[in-house]
Amino acid sequence: MIPRPTIAVPGPGAALKVTALAVTALALLVGCDTARIVAPAPPLRAASAALFAVNVEFAEPLDRASAEDPTRYSIYAAGAPGSPTTIASATLIDTVSLRVVQLLMPDWFGDSTTDARLTVVESHGVMDWFGRSTGDRSVEFRTGLSYTEPMKTLFDARCSSCHDAANASGTYRTDSYAALFGPGTSPIANVIAGNPNSLLVVKCKPGNSMYRDGNLEYLDYQNILNWVVEYRARQ
Repeated sequence: MIPRPTIAVPGPGAALKVTALAVTALALLVGCDTARIVAPAPPLRAASAALFAVNVEFAEPLDRASAEDPTRYSIYAAGAPGSPTTIASATLIDTVSLRVVQLLMPDWFGDSTTDARLTVVESHGVMDWFGRSTGDRSVEFRTGLSYTEPMKTLFDARCSSCHDAANASGTYRTDSYAALFGPGTSPIANVIAGNPNSLLVVKCKPGNSMYRDGNLEYLDYQNILNWVVEYRARQ
């Protein structure tokens, strides 16, 4: 996570502090070739990875042993905290920032056509990289990945300012479901359902161009990968 810098402005009385959020609009005006300033990550995010798996993202890097203790997590249907789902394992899959844990469940909430269910994930005392407890955290999300939710929101927030009708960088657009399957500068479609080598997936991998330019988090990349592969780019 990039820390928010402050700028002290001297004056009579007390100094004023201008945070990075105050200059976000200016950063957005300078064009798509400049990295955008983004808000700090929320304490916890979650998204489906498959019919039997959930990815959970913390705001800070984690201690591996603590992060991979499945007893430190709870997952249940919204409104039913007394009926948690069994968690078989927890794996720190994020080798970039050490923030994303994948939870595997032997049973899940349904198949890919009926899994859109409000669900709660809780974490309990997971330790960060420095040995400090992250306390109790919870987040609600809807199971499954589809363009309608949550992928459209992701593309609109991270990609479409540079890939829309007004500014189709690389002649590729991300501002509609149909456009995502377009070829861009390549004769091959950027999204091929079920194919992990789809250009959209490859470009958004950590270290690659769209991961950097779109200020993607590791969970964002995982969502793109799993939407294309596990959920076959469903609408």
